[in-house]
Amino acid sequence: MTIFTMAACAFLLWMLQAALYHTLWKKNLGAALSFSCPGTTEGGQVILQETVTNAKALPLPVLHVKFQMGKYLVFTSAGNSSITDNNYRSDIFSCMPWQEIRRSLEISCKKRGYYTISQVQLVSYDLFFSGRLVTSLPVDAALYVYPREIPLEKLNLPFRSLMGQMLARRSLLSDPFENQSVRPYQSYDSYRSINWKATAKTDQLKVNVCTPTASWQVAFLLDMDSDKIWKDESLTEEAIRLCATYSLFLLKEGIPVSIQTNGTGCLKAGAGPGHGQAVMEFLARIQPLEKRHSSMEHLLQDIALSPDAAHSMVYILISPKQRESMAQAFGHLCRQSPGCQWILPMRPGQELSFRAPSHISIFPWEVPYDYSQAS
Repeated sequence: MTIFTMAACAFLLWMLQAALYHTLWKKNLGAALSFSCPGTTEGGQVILQETVTNAKALPLPVLHVKFQMGKYLVFTSAGNSSITDNNYRSDIFSCMPWQEIRRSLEISCKKRGYYTISQVQLVSYDLFFSGRLVTSLPVDAALYVYPREIPLEKLNLPFRSLMGQMLARRSLLSDPFENQSVRPYQSYDSYRSINWKATAKTDQLKVNVCTPTASWQVAFLLDMDSDKIWKDESLTEEAIRLCATYSLFLLKEGIPVSIQTNGTGCLKAGAGPGHGQAVMEFLARIQPLEKRHSSMEHLLQDIALSPDAAHSMVYILISPKQRESMAQAFGHLCRQSPGCQWILPMRPGQELSFRAPSHISIFPWEVPYDYSQAS
């Protein structure tokens, strides 16, 4: 009789705890994920903060926390994660009553992009592991991985060429008797613009920045398409880095910048304090075309016909495609412009296979073959 009584009590206890856990296990149970910063650059590292809270008297001896994120965010400690189409993570906790657990996970950012984590899955068991308890909770973790900036000295030739065009334009549009500010002397500045009083005070060469009597800006035309059967994504990624570096440089000079692509989305012109951040976020989000949306030739033709094609607009085309039809379309657009450039990412040993109009400045940009998609 004692054995049956003990068995009945054990069964009753099992039933009670099972009912208790099925009813209360997820009450006041929380999980949160957050990145240590809103953004970083390619190759950078961030911390993913994982927090689990069990704000009740019921203990959870085993709690699995599972989530997934982009495969180019790689945990420096490879345990508890697997990478296929995404990066899948599963951590195990033991949550006692009224306990909060925090864990810091170091992540290496291998590739530009915008990465989000929208939910976590929680899996637990009762005291006898007789049943699997599953629920999902929403989270809001987001990270920008910005394009890596290219060293400015590598862009010295295109910069000098563009500055020469702009300075020629500025000399026609600026009032030399009304100075807006002073700034450090650059190699492309004229000696006539040096402010000798400011130079004497700072012991460094300073030049006057004149107030322009007409506004002008730079429009980047970023080609996200490819003319090859096998798309060379590293050339597209290098084009995005070029656009980012060039844009930030011009914004530091106070020059408004806009970005148009033949993919989805565009960025309107701006030069304010937050526009550099907007540029980097736009370029972090932009994706190579999975299928053809609109050719760059059509985009160039549309811009040339639009009322926005002002005579004060400088156009910079960044495209790895070598098409004479695109060169002719860009040349037609540039006839309305005070200046234009074409930066052409290409592989070592590759030569230009088309003829471009004489008024277009083309700058081949060599991209080594060891550049991976995440380089």
